[in-house]
Amino acid sequence: MKKHQAFISLGSNLGDRLELLQRALVLIDKQPIRIKSLSSIYETPAWGFNSYPFYNACALIETILSPEELLQVFFQIEEKLGRFRELSNGYSARKIDLDLLFYEDHVISSKNLTIPHPRMHLRNFILVPFVEIAPQWKHPLLKKTILELLKNSTDKDILEHLPFQRWSPPIFDTFSHIIIEGNIGVGKTTLAQKIAIDYKLSFLQESFAKNPYLEKFYKDPLKYSLAVERFFLKDRIEQTNGFWNQNRGNSISDYNIQKSLIFARQNLNDKDYNVYKKQFDMSYTSQNLPDLMVYLHTDIKTLQTQIKKRGRPFEQQIKNEYLEKIERGYQKFIQSDLPYPVVSISTKNLNFETNKADYQTLLRLIFEASFS
Repeated sequence: MKKHQAFISLGSNLGDRLELLQRALVLIDKQPIRIKSLSSIYETPAWGFNSYPFYNACALIETILSPEELLQVFFQIEEKLGRFRELSNGYSARKIDLDLLFYEDHVISSKNLTIPHPRMHLRNFILVPFVEIAPQWKHPLLKKTILELLKNSTDKDILEHLPFQRWSPPIFDTFSHIIIEGNIGVGKTTLAQKIAIDYKLSFLQESFAKNPYLEKFYKDPLKYSLAVERFFLKDRIEQTNGFWNQNRGNSISDYNIQKSLIFARQNLNDKDYNVYKKQFDMSYTSQNLPDLMVYLHTDIKTLQTQIKKRGRPFEQQIKNEYLEKIERGYQKFIQSDLPYPVVSISTKNLNFETNKADYQTLLRLIFEASFS
């Protein structure tokens, strides 16, 4: 089915405004709608009536839904969050406001829907966040870009810009320690590092580069598999124990020490695995288990592309078959009876490293785990 681009605005001036905007995005994510770009949040005076200030933002979305279907989805989301449009006449305070501004370059004028939004060009609380995501978008009727409309705006309201990080949901109100896991090249370290910076967390990062057998293993797996796995286990145990001796606050890690068994099972013969498993059982304690494990996954082709992109010489010879074996091992692991919840997230269409909207989408998926 054909995908269409549309622009929407989001606003709230009652209740916990930030949480309501975040919950609206969570509900949008559940629809056949992808948030492609997201503006910062702006605090703005109520427009056209006296009331509490609003939080406002704009987003570029991609969807297979028609304009009319989008409108109905937005009404349903508003109702779930406590707004009932039929009870209000004219301008009024509201918990949530979702407006469809543009649907590609379509012009629609019907009883229930007018596109482009008929008053958006008069409102800085729409134009300012819109310029942030699509300054050169041209209004199909006024024949001016959004940037030009803002420059010509007669609206004198002053908007307060909030840092983009304010979109980040309060994940660590629920979880104190999260582990990001996944196959080689899926982006677990990149994501964990971004979250650590965003939420000001202690970060337990795997020090794989110290393993002197790793490059040899990729060249001759049969000879060096036991040596590489034993070194990883010893290093992970020491690193984890040292981390917990020094950190007591909220934290995030880019590996689960139990992954050692996944890789060992795939890399070792039965005899060596039994030797390794005994060493693991003697070394590993279940203290400091995570509150949540986030399992990232994507297709093998994407993994290979990302492995080549990061350019670690010893990884360039990794074969598809090996990645498939590791993936099967992870799938078996996350489906086992674990003492902590696991949320599985496909990153196939999420460029969370450079796309801020994709990063926030991924954070919302993690955040949803706190309600499940």
